[in-house]
Amino acid sequence: MSGVKTNYAYNLVNTVSGLLFPLITFPYAARVLLADGIGQVQFYTSIITYISLFSSIGIPMYAVREIAKVKGDAAAQARTAAEILLLHLTLTLLGYAVVAVLCLTVNDIKADIPLFLVLSVQIVFTVIGCEWFYQGIEEFKYITVRNVAVKTAATICLFLLVKTKDDLMMYAVYTVMATVGNNIFNFFRLRKYLGHRVGRFSDLNIFRHLGPASRIFVLNLITSIYVNLDTVMLGFISGATAVGYYTGATKLTRMLLGIVTALGTVMIPKMSHLHASGNTDEFDRLARKSLGFVNFISLPMAAGLAILAPSLINVFCGASYAPAADTLLIISPIILFISLSNVTGIQILYPQGRERTVIISTLMGAVLNFILNLILIPEYQQNGAAAATVAAELSVTLSQVIIAGKYIPGKIVSFGYANYYIGTVLMSAVCIALRFAGMGALLEVIVIPAAGIFTYGLWLLLRKDRLMAEILRSMKIPLT
Repeated sequence: MSGVKTNYAYNLVNTVSGLLFPLITFPYAARVLLADGIGQVQFYTSIITYISLFSSIGIPMYAVREIAKVKGDAAAQARTAAEILLLHLTLTLLGYAVVAVLCLTVNDIKADIPLFLVLSVQIVFTVIGCEWFYQGIEEFKYITVRNVAVKTAATICLFLLVKTKDDLMMYAVYTVMATVGNNIFNFFRLRKYLGHRVGRFSDLNIFRHLGPASRIFVLNLITSIYVNLDTVMLGFISGATAVGYYTGATKLTRMLLGIVTALGTVMIPKMSHLHASGNTDEFDRLARKSLGFVNFISLPMAAGLAILAPSLINVFCGASYAPAADTLLIISPIILFISLSNVTGIQILYPQGRERTVIISTLMGAVLNFILNLILIPEYQQNGAAAATVAAELSVTLSQVIIAGKYIPGKIVSFGYANYYIGTVLMSAVCIALRFAGMGALLEVIVIPAAGIFTYGLWLLLRKDRLMAEILRSMKIPLT
């Protein structure tokens, strides 16, 4: 378990850096480029994400599991990595054919082809980066150090190069650097692990991975429907400004989600290895622990985000994004729903090879999301998209538990989590009371979270909560 804790600590640092850098950069970019500029980049990025998704056919998630299975066998590890990389590169050629067709046929893209092409660089960077390889061999220290260094460089470039609303192209360059720029280092470092171990090219069988990866692709495709389709539909139906408001709200939500889902990045290779080796007792123990951790952290996060929505939007995005406050309030529950489905689906069911169950539950959410988007976006724009996303994420979580509950150790709702439920209510009461103190937006986003964390933590300490005690011990904080 110490290895998991160490890897999670590195991944948490990586995630926190992913939280801090946008907290520094997005408020600046949002005020310089305004909602329509941010919306344009996000609109194009969502389309690029779909192309990248089809080009990868589920390879990133599939590859983590396959590399984890052969961990310790250098030759098998190198051969598997080389085969998957070559397959991914081959499929990427088809992806860029789609990019070319879109540039020639879609008016909304033809309006700014250079911007679209710059953002499309993310596709090839995603391929050559092989992030899945480093996750599979659990090199989270390297991932963290590299990521922080590249994000620091990208942030400096943003402040130096993006000065006015006309610098949208430079913001796109920053977006690519901050998102996948570090993959260049991954590619060159890969020689350390492959080298002469790959063997002869003629012995490689890249297409043996096509079938299994395709099953993961179906899952990823369905998931992306309600991760990216809302943004694409907003862009086509309501325009770039609505996308900008929606991005302002979801940016905050996704950053906080990263803190919880960072556990999933660490647990996938670990759980896959445990299941492959038949260590079911340890598998079940870690699964229950993950469910407890998700309830421990995501309940107060979701409540705090909803309570502070107007102040967060004001400070984070600026007064011009005021319509996004309601959007953030509506979408805040997905922190809990996505965190739970990440544990049940990705950390528990997927390592057991039960992709079909995850696909079915995710498909149900995707269909619901698509239907609700069609109904709600024309009337309620970004708020309609937010409501559709919340309904979809809730349906995914519930359907996984209903369909495959017997394969999930522990429960997502339990009296064992009563401390977290009551603590969240107490914390919320304190935070709501402080909202009436008239401190101003900036002071509220400093004082209220601090008061909320203190209230929640104090309650758990008084209740002698086991998870709280374990966290404090791991931080070497005495309990007496």
